[in-house]
Amino acid sequence: MIQACIAGLCVQFVGGDPDFFPRRLREYETTFEHPDLTMSLSRAWEVPGVEGEEILRRDNLVLSRLPDGRLGRYLFGGKSGNLLQRCLSTADYAHWDYVLWQGRNHKTLSLTSFEYLYSGEAFANRLAYLGGLVMHGSAISFDGKGIIFSARSGTGKSTHAGLWKQYYGDRVVHINDDKPALRFEQDVPRVYGTPWSGKTDTNSNISAPLHAIVFLKQAPKNRIQRLSVADAMGYIHRETVRPFYDETLGRAVLATTERLIQSIPVFLLECTISEQAVNLVKDSLNW
Repeated sequence: MIQACIAGLCVQFVGGDPDFFPRRLREYETTFEHPDLTMSLSRAWEVPGVEGEEILRRDNLVLSRLPDGRLGRYLFGGKSGNLLQRCLSTADYAHWDYVLWQGRNHKTLSLTSFEYLYSGEAFANRLAYLGGLVMHGSAISFDGKGIIFSARSGTGKSTHAGLWKQYYGDRVVHINDDKPALRFEQDVPRVYGTPWSGKTDTNSNISAPLHAIVFLKQAPKNRIQRLSVADAMGYIHRETVRPFYDETLGRAVLATTERLIQSIPVFLLECTISEQAVNLVKDSLNW
């Protein structure tokens, strides 16, 4: 069992890869009596079948509602029809139980990779239930002020964040390179590091008041504009981790997003990979 504090949440992990998770969670480890989130990760050659009342079937995914209110989610193999995964979670997303089929074979992802992804999903859903968000983006702290660079994969958000470190050195600290967490403290949004940081494993157990979110778009010339509320909602919504199957939680995520937009500016940066692009953002924030 591993206990960790991530973005202020006391998270308890049971099972999972015995080498991978202790390494990823080392910087976040702590002790506590009452967890905000518990997750159990296990592997088996026979995954327990569907329980409760089936409420949704989409492609190879089946959702069910158990008599005690828990949500069951079951993933079947496309060709084999084998049950690849069973996930049970409480209605408030505070307790998760994952069972993965030991024989699952994927072209690019190992069972450890799936455990990593599913544990990140559990954390994101619980945080959303509590009024926070997990975003797809690269977050840094510049002179103690947080900023998130977000874009679709392959656009260059990690590269742009790296430029800030290159040009401003110790004034910049990487918070998280893939899945930073957002929470409000006394009406001030803060960005937190999490151990779910993508392929680079670049993250720090720190937080900073969030001053801006910048969406990136590759372009031959550098140009920045502040997004309207409607456009900002759309951009953030696309890069927010959330379940498609829970309308109530989806509405909570939208409410948190609206609160966020009312607190900080959201920009679209059309840019090259250059110092000029970095300074354009910096000047727009009057830093």
